[in-house]
Amino acid sequence: MDDNIIVNIEENIATLTLNRPEKRNAFNLEMVDQWRETFKDCVKKKNVHVIVITGNGKAFCSGGDIAELMGARIDMGPEARKKELSEHVHELIKAFQMNDKPVIAAMNGVATGAGLDLALYADLRYAAESAKFAETYVKVGLIPGAGGAWLLPRIVGEAKAYELLWTSEFINADEAHRLGIVNNVFPDQDLMPHVMRIAKQISQGPQSANRAIKRAIIHGRNSDLFASLDHISSTYGLIATGADHKEAVSAFLEKRPPKFVKT
Repeated sequence: MDDNIIVNIEENIATLTLNRPEKRNAFNLEMVDQWRETFKDCVKKKNVHVIVITGNGKAFCSGGDIAELMGARIDMGPEARKKELSEHVHELIKAFQMNDKPVIAAMNGVATGAGLDLALYADLRYAAESAKFAETYVKVGLIPGAGGAWLLPRIVGEAKAYELLWTSEFINADEAHRLGIVNNVFPDQDLMPHVMRIAKQISQGPQSANRAIKRAIIHGRNSDLFASLDHISSTYGLIATGADHKEAVSAFLEKRPPKFVKT
């Protein structure tokens, strides 16, 4: 298997680098499967507290590799195409959604189509100044197969989602920031230092609380207020009686930095 995904784990931070720079990090099925399994492996590792995803070269990810994913499959039937999408791309999305560790996308360059949509599943997204973004599905006569029709309207609103999806127009990093697609924009050379600083800050915090917060937000997407409050009260009881909270209170009273449990 090619090294389509490069993994580096340091100081409780796993950095996954999409590594097909000659293809602007466009993915084929092999890369999607490797991405999913590498991601799931990082989730299982106790020494990984935060996962960062970025791209090698001038692009973050330009979506599916048209030549490999479309050309050879142009004569496949509807059931076969549905099965292929579900078993590869959708399984990667499920891996993202079933994970409660913080995930950060460091969007170092162009992100288009499924490459943009997959980045939207990261909890935090930061962009380089030179980065550009577009929902390019209609340019190849397709619809957003990587969950963009579900997640993009929740971020930018329905009207803007229609515009981005129907026109395929590129937006720059500042416009993406204004729309809420990215949290912040940094000079190209400063992107990774800023992302790693934020990742380190999160990784040094109370992991039990960090992961419970993510579970609560994901739960809240598909539940009403009362169900969310019930979920929070149950989780709160566990967190408030846990080691991290007790350590944080002791550290506050003793005027020292807390030393949280490394889980």
